[in-house]
Amino acid sequence: MASLEPAGSPDAVRVEPTPPRLRALLHPASIAVIGATERPQYGGRFVSNLQATGFAGRIYPVNPARETVFGLRCYPSIGDVPEAVDLAAVIIPASRVLDALEQCVAAGVRSAVVISADFAEVGGDGAARQAAVADLARRTGLRVLGPNCLGLANVGEGIWATASTPISAADVPPVGPIGLISQSGASAFGPLLTAFRDRRIGLRYVLSTGNEVDVELSELIRAMLREPEVRAIAAFVEGLRDPDGFLACVDEALALGKPIVLLKVGRSEVGRKAAATHTAALTGSDAVQDAIFRQRGVVRADDYDELAEFTRLLAYAPLPRGDRVGVISHSGGITGLLGDKIGEQRLVVPPLTPGTVDRLAEILEGRGAATNPADVTGHFLRETFSESLALIAGDPAVEVVAVAPAGSSRVVQRVVDAAAATDKPLAYIWTGSLYDTEGLPDLLASDVPVFHLPGRAARGLRALVDYSRVRRRLADRVAPWQVAVTGAALPIPEDGSGPLAEVTSLALLSEAGLPVERGTLCGNEAEAVEAARTLGYPLVVKAASNDVLHKTEAGAVRVGIADEAGLRAACRDVLANLSRHRPDARVDGVLVQRMLAGIEVIAGISEDAQFGPVLLLGLGGTRAEALAATSLRLCPISEDDAQEMVTEVRGLDALLAGFRGSPPADRAALVSTLVRLSRIGYANRQRLVGLDLNPIIVLPDGQGVRVVDALIVPRPSV
Repeated sequence: MASLEPAGSPDAVRVEPTPPRLRALLHPASIAVIGATERPQYGGRFVSNLQATGFAGRIYPVNPARETVFGLRCYPSIGDVPEAVDLAAVIIPASRVLDALEQCVAAGVRSAVVISADFAEVGGDGAARQAAVADLARRTGLRVLGPNCLGLANVGEGIWATASTPISAADVPPVGPIGLISQSGASAFGPLLTAFRDRRIGLRYVLSTGNEVDVELSELIRAMLREPEVRAIAAFVEGLRDPDGFLACVDEALALGKPIVLLKVGRSEVGRKAAATHTAALTGSDAVQDAIFRQRGVVRADDYDELAEFTRLLAYAPLPRGDRVGVISHSGGITGLLGDKIGEQRLVVPPLTPGTVDRLAEILEGRGAATNPADVTGHFLRETFSESLALIAGDPAVEVVAVAPAGSSRVVQRVVDAAAATDKPLAYIWTGSLYDTEGLPDLLASDVPVFHLPGRAARGLRALVDYSRVRRRLADRVAPWQVAVTGAALPIPEDGSGPLAEVTSLALLSEAGLPVERGTLCGNEAEAVEAARTLGYPLVVKAASNDVLHKTEAGAVRVGIADEAGLRAACRDVLANLSRHRPDARVDGVLVQRMLAGIEVIAGISEDAQFGPVLLLGLGGTRAEALAATSLRLCPISEDDAQEMVTEVRGLDALLAGFRGSPPADRAALVSTLVRLSRIGYANRQRLVGLDLNPIIVLPDGQGVRVVDALIVPRPSV
């Protein structure tokens, strides 16, 4: 279960230096290659890649069967190398790796990258070998990257310590402000590197982590946060081995303003199985992880191209103040399609202010469209294009700019100049050929974020707007997990007897501060009639039994009871139906409650195996499942989180606003209840398996909400 430590405000974040041994891994001045060879294998490629890309440090091949490797003196063992190297690359059969690492420790090696495979990813003896390597790292302090990885590249310093396919100087991407981390080595030095290189997106690091026996994803993210040249982090993730560490470094990244863009596999059952097989990774619940990423400002990409283009956008673009996009191109068709895609992402394409419209109309001389989206026709080739760009970017109605003309070098330079002159993010949607030799190279060499497809550009801008919102919220307010969770602990019985009775659940939640409609537990009809005199009609009657959790399916609930005769009949019916449904059920009587009219929602707490208590909100009754209308957040949440959850549940916003003449419902009370429920979930995270409130009745505006049904499932006592 993940702990929720405060990230602090952006100004208060204290950046600790990278530990020396981890720094030796990332910035090695000397590298030994255990298993070096001249054959076209991993050991040969590792040495040749270092040489071909101009590694300025010292290379020590280690192989008792050779005297030289690629012109370099070769040593029989790591102990024979004339210095204690910063990094040892281990590229030998898995059965010999542990012994080689022990020799590295004895020789004073600071860090190691294990390229060798056949560890935990194959199970059996491989898992035992990996456990032994993990124990060595803990005992000795040797930092170990891998096993089952392809190594790393420090692009800024020209260090390509990788056993990937041969790399030449022509294959190297430009140096830039992005750290690329991948749990898959073949992905890191294959399609991911290609996606960044082909788009001329500058990289500072390429790191493959493999099975993460020691050095793990979160630690490398934190190391990237400590690198002053790194402005954004791109990560290809199969599974999170340290959820606590991941949340902590995500919060730190958000506070520092260094965005994290994640390509996370495991959305489908096929993806989950492939990830587990490849690196023995646990991918966890994708829906929960997706919600946590949104909540904590992590941007999620869907493929290699999105990962590259989104990361470039977030690395270079200033943060927008809102979601209103100004669109400009030389074609009405292009602006129309781009406008559609932007609208699909729930971004706004606002009308321009009258002054902007008037001046734009003068420039266009009656052609095109002096609107938003703006079609400037052939004016994109003229000097007036610069003024048109400045008008759109400077309009107070616009907070983000999307530019989509074809591009000569002159056109590109005007856009680059416009981007430099505004504090609003500007993205270029390239509409020319991918093989253009004029314009596109200049554009890719600039700091202007570039997209090649309107839909991907719109998704990228949505991600930028969402990231900006989350980061500004953190800067302005106290994070919810920094708020003291008081009065939310539930006195849950520790007898391990299973789910609590509804009456007990309602009572406990009422004491914890939730607005509960407790009703009256009655042992017979006479007591029910007496209770009705106090409660008033209409009423709801439920059979009270701890053995039957879902009473509607058992026919053990009656609603809309208007008088005493109906009440007596309802008491008999629910008990009889319960007996037929479950003859051996223990019965405590009937629960009589007021019948309340309002919007029904379901809310609850479930336990995620990796991250802990998760809050769910959905439409009440069976509609949540039928419409997949739910929203999730990690506990505890803020009021902003709760507001977003309400918005995310399809149809709920409209219902609360007053659908088809119904009065508006008390949205503020629902938000407050969700925040309180999330604190209850967090405060009881060690003691709850789950908690369901179904339904919660949201009453008309100003009248609050009432929890009318509750189920608490305690964690069994050990």
